[in-house]
Formats: sequence, structure tokens, C-alpha cells
Amino acid sequence: MENDFFRFLREKCHVCTAELERLLCRYLIGSTRDGGIIYWQLDFNGNVRTGKVMYYDANSGHRIKTGMAVDWIHSRLKRKGLLPENFAITQCLFGEHLLHSDDIGKAVALVESEKTALLGSLVFPDYIWVAVGGKANFKPERMVALCNRTVIIFPDVDAYDEWKEKSRRFFLPKRVIVCDLLERQSSATERGAKIDIGDWLIASLIERANFS
Repeated sequence: MENDFFRFLREKCHVCTAELERLLCRYLIGSTRDGGIIYWQLDFNGNVRTGKVMYYDANSGHRIKTGMAVDWIHSRLKRKGLLPENFAITQCLFGEHLLHSDDIGKAVALVESEKTALLGSLVFPDYIWVAVGGKANFKPERMVALCNRTVIIFPDVDAYDEWKEKSRRFFLPKRVIVCDLLERQSSATERGAKIDIGDWLIASLIERANFS
């Protein structure tokens, strides 16, 4: 079963089947019957914390923000009576399980959205791409798994100052770099649209396909 975001990658960005299968297996991506993507959160030890369900337009790759724009597997299980109402979860980084299995010498790329982490893994597979799952989730407890790692942070254009300040205050890795690519190169229009590194990665995939 293929979700609409993977359809976008295959049909519009011309990502080959082998690359999509690698991405699916690496991040254990799931799909819903109505085309949604499931971003499973597995912690450093491989324990499933929850799954985040999101929907994308298969033509543009943009997130659909109407209806049930974001849902959670634990919430769906609660609604079905399969989990108690007082069941609580502790979230972790999307892609955190890769920190256990991959070479400790590999640099980690930290981004805001799960979608961007997948795109980054396609364009720059030599990095371990992880996501906090939202600007407000850049918190100390999410960063514990990054201890003793070299981390490159790619904040969205509207989060650069905030994330840079937070990285100084509570970051744990042996080395941290806050990338200012968007801060330096984005236009006023792009800033107004709140672009992220994912937009640039999509353009890179399309350009790669055009020259292949």
C-alpha cells in the first residue's frame, strides 16, 4: 500500500523504487488505507512510542491541513477502546532508532518536520536525518539521544534565532552547528511563506532527475 507522499516522490520527483524501498525500511514508514503516511516514533532502543498520521497532496507534496490534518496511532487506539483514556506517551525524535544502529561517527542532521527528514535522507544519505516533529518540540528531553554526536541543525526560516539560542542553552552533543543557509539566502517572499529546507531538498530531487 503506497501513501500519497511516496506517490509524490515517485511521480513528481522521480525517485526510483529502490530508493523509496530503502527509505521505507530505514524509517519503518507506514501507510493508511486512505493514503496517509504514518511516521512511527521508535526510541533509541527500538521501542515504539507512537505513530503520527499525516496527509499530503500527491501532486504538490504539500501537507493537507483540512479535516483530520494530523492524527496519532495511540489516539486512534483510544477511540476504538483498545487503550485506556488515561494512557499517556512520551514522544521521541523521529528517526531516533537510527542512532542506535548507525555508525557513531556519522553526523546527525536535525530538522523540524518528519517529511524534511525523509527528503534529506534521499538527497544526503551520508547523514542520519532526524526530526523533532514541530518547532515547539525543540526541547532538552528530545536531545538526550544526541549525546556524543556531531549534530547539524537545519531550522526553518522562522525558527533560526529561537533554535540557535536554545542550542546554546541545553544542547548535549559533542559538537553542534546551526546552519544559516535559509537565513542567508531566502527572499522576503520566501520568508513570508515560511519556507523550510524541505522545499530546497524537493527542488534538488527534481533537478537531479532532470539531469539523470
